Amino acid sequence: MPQQFGRVVLALSGMGFPLSQLAIRRFGARGALVVEAACGGLLVRDVAMLASGAPSRLRRGPAALLWLEAAAGAAAVLTCLPTLLDAGARERAVEPRPNRVEAVRRAAVGALFGLHTWRFRIYLQPDRGLRPVR
Repeated sequence: MPQQFGRVVLALSGMGFPLSQLAIRRFGARGALVVEAACGGLLVRDVAMLASGAPSRLRRGPAALLWLEAAAGAAAVLTCLPTLLDAGARERAVEPRPNRVEAVRRAAVGALFGLHTWRFRIYLQPDRGLRPVR
């Protein structure tokens, strides 16, 4: 991947949580669908990487981050479902003071994008987080 394109993807990933909030606020149900699709897409990619044995090829830190990202992705997908299905949940999603359920959703989405950004930054390094070949 070209370095400049990687930096753009890294920046967008870092802005993932605020962009998800903006999408729900601005576009309502369609924005919630985009957020659910983004979280689901990251989850599917993480599960595919886990199933292909990627953790065994990665250093310990990046491998652990992959597992954590998959867990955060599952939590984000599950907690974003109400915003997709319920108008009241979408309204609560954009309130400045969230209730407990909404706070969990925000934490899950924030953790997902935070872990993804951290892992992607490692991927952009020259060794890509891979174990040294012996």
